[in-house]
Amino acid sequence: MPERNIHEEAVSAWRAGWTGTLAQPALLDLFERALDALWHRAHMSLGEMTLMAIVDRVIHQGGEQYPHLARLKIETSGVHFGELRHSVQEFDRVLLEESLVFLVYELLRVFGSLTGEILTPGLHAELHKVRALASQGGKP
Repeated sequence: MPERNIHEEAVSAWRAGWTGTLAQPALLDLFERALDALWHRAHMSLGEMTLMAIVDRVIHQGGEQYPHLARLKIETSGVHFGELRHSVQEFDRVLLEESLVFLVYELLRVFGSLTGEILTPGLHAELHKVRALASQGGKP
């Protein structure tokens, strides 16, 4: 029997109800809020420099598979989507969603692995608080 993947389950549950329904700008808004929520929650335990290093590494790795992720910028306040936002209409919606899901999943996985899953329940809870807005085509 395959091993249970709690991060994959959390991301799938979070996406239920809006997967495949949001346009590119709405996807960016949603994932920017999700990363912001994860950033703030992890910052309490990991601190600024450690958090920046982890997120930078995950974005770098993601950029190898999804080159557009390299347009994300990491600063002390979090991940900024400005450069990606300016060109969002260039990207296939499905590929964009896939890349952003990869990013959230991989951050959860790395945070969990590095902390012995101590941060996992709180990070999953924060993620589930972030909802697609009804005006964006998703369910609130």
